[in-house]
Amino acid sequence: MAVPAVESRNRYLESEAAATELSNEINRPLLTLIEQDDKARRAAEEAMPLLSAEPDFHVDWLDSPGVAVEAARDERSYFWPPFHFGWAWHRIDGGRPHQVFTDRPSGVAFMDGRVGPLAPGGGSKFVEIHAGFGVGFRPARDGVLTATSDRRFMKFYYGVAAHGLGSWAVAEGGTECSIMSEGNWKAGESRKKFRKRVSVNERETFESNLFGDGVMRHMVPVRAGHDYQFNVGAWLFVDCTSAIGQSGALAQVRCEVPIMELTGP
Repeated sequence: MAVPAVESRNRYLESEAAATELSNEINRPLLTLIEQDDKARRAAEEAMPLLSAEPDFHVDWLDSPGVAVEAARDERSYFWPPFHFGWAWHRIDGGRPHQVFTDRPSGVAFMDGRVGPLAPGGGSKFVEIHAGFGVGFRPARDGVLTATSDRRFMKFYYGVAAHGLGSWAVAEGGTECSIMSEGNWKAGESRKKFRKRVSVNERETFESNLFGDGVMRHMVPVRAGHDYQFNVGAWLFVDCTSAIGQSGALAQVRCEVPIMELTGP
């Protein structure tokens, strides 16, 4: 599951690194002057207000435990919480999540990532988190498997701040799904639902309402007796650089998965 996401993110990291290097070269004369002026350097590095993270992520209608149901009808199977398993991973070349959990009885996945001195508990490396739920399927004969997530509900919060020359911060996140078989990625999709990037002396926070994300549907050929898994979840990414000054980024994502559907041979 991680390989497609990591390959995509690495392209972004390479592009961001190149843009940062270009910015630093353009600003080099000013950076040098500030570094040589003790008063200017202290002013750039003095403490800025921390970002806060206190949104209301409680949603009553989906927080009560459910019952797993698999109803075969026209070769279709429907799955409600608790799903077969929960999953979560983060990039180990980045920072650790501030918080991440998957609650199978409610079908709710929650994640919290923070980076930079202006994010409470933020580390020095970017943070990328993925989490969600999955169901398993073993076809009785060869054919085509159609995996559908008819509804996903998402709520997110982000705070980004960048103070001082050469500083920037970014927060983004979205939803995703994948079909796996015996450790191999067969098909999937990632949707970016929010992105905010700020730079020199900018600051912004935002909290969304709960909203739906539409249908995700994929079809793959399957073989009798082989195991397949359908995974549905969400992801977030935060990163920043302070240069001369301070910056920080934090993001929280809550993803709710009420139902999954499999149609197979």
